Amino acid sequence: MRWQRVVVALGLALGVTTPTRAHAFDWAGKVEVDAADLDSDDPKKRLDAVAQLGADDPALAAPYLMKVIDKDADASVREAAARALGAGGSEAAVPSMIQWLNNPDKKEAATAAEVLGDIGGDAATSALIRSLGDSDAGVRVNAVRALGKIGLRGNPNVVIALIPRLEDDKPEVKRETIDQLEQLGDRRAVIPLVARFGDTQQEIRNRAIRAVGRLGDTSAVPALIRLLDDSNEDVRSAAAGALGQLGATEAIDALTEQLNSGSDLFREKVAIALAQIAASPTSGKAGEDAMRILVANLASPQQRARTVSALKLAGRAAVPALVAHLSGRLAGDPTTAVQLLDDAADARATAALTAELERGRVATPLVLKALGATHDPAALVPLLGALSNKDAAIRLAAMEALEPLLGDDARAGDVLIEHLGDDDLEVRVLAAQYLGELADAAAAPKLIALTQAGNPERLRLAAIDALGEIGVKGKIAGGAAALVAVLRDSPTPLHRAAATALSYLQDPDAIEPLISLARADRSPTRDEVVRALGATLRGKDASSSLGTARRVLRDLADDANPRVADAAICGLAAANNLDDAPFLREVTEQGASDRRRSAAWALGELHDTGGLAVLATAMGSTDDRLAGDAAWAVGEIVAASPADAKLPALADTWLHLARHGAWASSIDGTAALARALWAVPREARGAIVAGTRRSDLAALAFHRSRLVRIDAAVAFGALAAAGDDDAIKSLVALARDGSPHVRVAAVHQLVQLASKDDRVAGAIHAAQVDSDASVRDAAKAAPPAQPAAALLPRTEWATFYVVDPSADDAAVRQEAYFIQGADGLVWATYSDARGDITSEHVPHGDSTILAASRESEY
Repeated sequence: MRWQRVVVALGLALGVTTPTRAHAFDWAGKVEVDAADLDSDDPKKRLDAVAQLGADDPALAAPYLMKVIDKDADASVREAAARALGAGGSEAAVPSMIQWLNNPDKKEAATAAEVLGDIGGDAATSALIRSLGDSDAGVRVNAVRALGKIGLRGNPNVVIALIPRLEDDKPEVKRETIDQLEQLGDRRAVIPLVARFGDTQQEIRNRAIRAVGRLGDTSAVPALIRLLDDSNEDVRSAAAGALGQLGATEAIDALTEQLNSGSDLFREKVAIALAQIAASPTSGKAGEDAMRILVANLASPQQRARTVSALKLAGRAAVPALVAHLSGRLAGDPTTAVQLLDDAADARATAALTAELERGRVATPLVLKALGATHDPAALVPLLGALSNKDAAIRLAAMEALEPLLGDDARAGDVLIEHLGDDDLEVRVLAAQYLGELADAAAAPKLIALTQAGNPERLRLAAIDALGEIGVKGKIAGGAAALVAVLRDSPTPLHRAAATALSYLQDPDAIEPLISLARADRSPTRDEVVRALGATLRGKDASSSLGTARRVLRDLADDANPRVADAAICGLAAANNLDDAPFLREVTEQGASDRRRSAAWALGELHDTGGLAVLATAMGSTDDRLAGDAAWAVGEIVAASPADAKLPALADTWLHLARHGAWASSIDGTAALARALWAVPREARGAIVAGTRRSDLAALAFHRSRLVRIDAAVAFGALAAAGDDDAIKSLVALARDGSPHVRVAAVHQLVQLASKDDRVAGAIHAAQVDSDASVRDAAKAAPPAQPAAALLPRTEWATFYVVDPSADDAAVRQEAYFIQGADGLVWATYSDARGDITSEHVPHGDSTILAASRESEY
């Protein structure tokens, strides 16, 4: 089994979080209750009822909201209902909204335009185009904005309709039109936008200039160059920015002339524009000359700061000119050049930086740092040479610079082993750390010695960690004994590191001493001994010592210390022996509450099909911790053995949890269904969600929890890969979700379909210009040759340390977290009595873990 490094909750490793409250999820009866006050005589109560319905499942709330927009006497109530229908994408509202567009009440007409933009479709688009000629500017503004939304979802025809609004007599309409054309990115708008360069209003001119720069059409370059001589500096700044974005090499001379004119802010913008152009792959000799001009400007203290900003933006394109300066062929400033080369991280600078070490013009630590940043193997020798310097500060700088160069380069090993005895503690600590990263077995004897008493605690920790890293590659003579000795005799702050290192070594020689220590130890960190024992059993064949160890773990699962009990149950999961399943089933049914959920999770890790009945009962628990982990465990079992499960019946349970469960159970019920759908052949997937289950699943696209919606997207992806049209519709809807992570999940599934369906293509196109970079990246991924047949395999194990292990406050345990793995699925769970979350089956790749209180940001 492969292993995964420990991942700490981002920004939350030592934090105490507030548990997330369970949501009250939607069902038909609840929506009816929410709608009850629509018959009230009090407009405020009706407005509150509309707000409630707007948060409900759109499919269930739409009939009630439609009655409001057609009949309610209060305009504010009608408008609120219309917006709720728009937010839910309710096509049933389109005819009424088209009527509103012609309403004498222009406020209502403006609302209708907004709502039609949210809903989209051919009828809505045609009506909005007609309303571009409305006599009211507010209606026109909303119609322009609405058509922009529709265009972003893949309808390019709106551009032609929008262009005439650039001539509108109202500046607010022109302003909105420019903004929408800029977002749509259609080059057909370039010439009409250039015509606005002469607008009488400066704001319109500036917006048009900015938009042209972002549209990427170089036909506008001559007009932009002329604007560099405009009397208004804001216009000149906008023009310079646009030229930089366009990479306009023909503007280099004109921009160079502007470097020493105008305000400091204008000069900085000109420098940045020059750097952008010079960094363009097509800039050629003119670009090189521009970069040399910028580097030469570093010689002037007055110009240095703004020039640095420009050269940082240029990145690696500035390296040749910076190297030319360090080599004496160009004016500049050596210290600034070295710092910029450090940022650029380019191997072309290695020779010049190595030579700069000899010249001594720049502080040696700065040059060493820049050499390390090159990631060039040729930089290793000068850095190793600097480790012999008598100055401890230089040795430390060289050691810090080494890390990016190490890789698996054995040349560093001998030097690092030598520096395990350096006079400077920081150097010794880094040497131990790097030897672990190199997995240099030759360092093991010295590292073992450094784990012993008498060495500084930080150095002992580094040596322990390094032994664990080395042990992943193979057995270390004496390593297990040294680490067990740390657990037995050393201060408690070292115990977690020693247990982790033993879990990486998985040395059978550690089993007997760990059994003895687990039986005899009564220290506060006894759970670390138990954790090390369980992890050492991972992947081992049956033997008498393993049987004894598992019996010890079963005994310890009933220990009075909940930390020890949790560690023991996790150890049984790591041992992966189905002979322990009956014991774990009994704990799941009859154990204390915290042990019940740990045992339920462990049954899933063992893939115990015999535990499905016990886990099905646990899924009905009112304890969200138990119900959630039981649902996840059933998903784990079914994903491994789908033929052994009654999937339609389980689907009923999972969907019930998804719609009516508390926080973790609703998320994990959805994830379990998604895993089951991916685990069975494509042709069998539709039967699992047949009948009412299909509408229940479709409703999850509108679930209040964005984590449920993420897992639902994975489920829809399994059905869409089997050609399910309803699932494709749901994914297209989720691709417009308010959460960028939900959009990423939906877009990832759509891209995986490799489909030519217009709806899929439109959703992917809209995602490619999404405001969120992660959504754009997901949309730009190359589609596979054929739709995926399964999720990523879960072949690694991980322990997530989400709570400071030194904290004594029990309130920080059993906290809610969610983990999204590399396969896109979200697992919602709670930290155990130790403050850990453990899994024996995670997909290869990075995982994201956050406290449940962060869901609203996700």
